[in-house]
Amino acid sequence: MLVFAGLGLNEKTITNEIIEEVKDADKIYFERYTSPPMPYNEYKFSFQYEQVGREFIENGREILEQSKEGKVVLLTYGDPMIATTHMDLKMRASEAGIITKVLHNTSIITVLPGETGLHSYKFGRITTLMAEAQIAPLSVYEVIYKNLLSELHSTILMEYNLDTMKYLDPNDAIKQLLEIEKEQKKQVIDESTIIIIASRIGMNKQEIFCDTTSKLIKRNYDKPPYTIIIPGKLHFTEIESLKQLFEIQDITDNSANIKSKSTDMLEKYIPKAKITLEK
Repeated sequence: MLVFAGLGLNEKTITNEIIEEVKDADKIYFERYTSPPMPYNEYKFSFQYEQVGREFIENGREILEQSKEGKVVLLTYGDPMIATTHMDLKMRASEAGIITKVLHNTSIITVLPGETGLHSYKFGRITTLMAEAQIAPLSVYEVIYKNLLSELHSTILMEYNLDTMKYLDPNDAIKQLLEIEKEQKKQVIDESTIIIIASRIGMNKQEIFCDTTSKLIKRNYDKPPYTIIIPGKLHFTEIESLKQLFEIQDITDNSANIKSKSTDMLEKYIPKAKITLEK
């Protein structure tokens, strides 16, 4: 049997159901990906667990083999089924005839709309920035671009690397995106872009800031985990919420000046076509 158990956002969101499930578990794994360690063991856990990274889960062979012979519990931050890796592992387990069980919990994805005043149905695809990245991958930029084209909000999770104990600072993430913008020129982000930066959502000393890129990049932020939100087109009630929550008056539409796909393609290929014709 394989049990996926979500721990929520802090040590106080651990459910009694999780405590009961681990009592007769043959093996307990704790996956940590985007968040620094929290004192779960000191708070409620009186059992031993093995800490594993995302690569171990993606491979999945050892977990699946152990789940065939006994009961394995996989502990994760937030809600376990938010991550596609866990969904894939669940499907592989089902295909192998392994009984699975999911214990859902609160996730940063479900909490962010309420904490920021944004509408939950207006969030687009989620993306992640890696802690070791010297420059944000183009894929992250493209996710934001496509979300803005659809007038949707972009959520960027900031990875916490447990092996190196390093995390990506929000200021560095913004600088990386600005560097990509210089090359891509799709008007995804500039110094006037409205951005929300959240740290330690659902934990003690939670902080959320909303302002322009030029102002936020000058701030110092508390401890991780961090999340960046780049809003798309805002409903008037979202605008009022941002003004009320963050005391910001000038809120622009980040999606207003986004370059369309057709314009982007024309600007790329017309110069090449001219060169070809001239030859």
